[in-house]
Amino acid sequence: MKKIVAIVTVLLVLTVAAVAVAHHAAAGIVDEDIYAMIDDLVADTPHGEMTLIPVGGMTEITIDQVTLVSVERMIEDDLLTYASMLDGDVTVEISFDGPRDVEMVILQEE
Repeated sequence: MKKIVAIVTVLLVLTVAAVAVAHHAAAGIVDEDIYAMIDDLVADTPHGEMTLIPVGGMTEITIDQVTLVSVERMIEDDLLTYASMLDGDVTVEISFDGPRDVEMVILQEE
């Protein structure tokens, strides 16, 4: 029983340390840099287009005119990681009008 408690304690400490390091890793990156990284991913898609609309305390990033394959590639190239590094509450919505017409909206509320 003592071994189990010790193992659980060590796992909890490692989990807390990993979360602290992961959050700290994004601390030096400002939102403008992240927007640029997302824009670079979209630029690599054949017909993709990114629109950035700041409104008050919110920013809406719309990525449209992309195919399902393009969205999959952007996700593999860390699009969701970049979105999670934005300040505030971030939501991502992906709408499918077919495999050749996908729209992704990233909403950032600061």
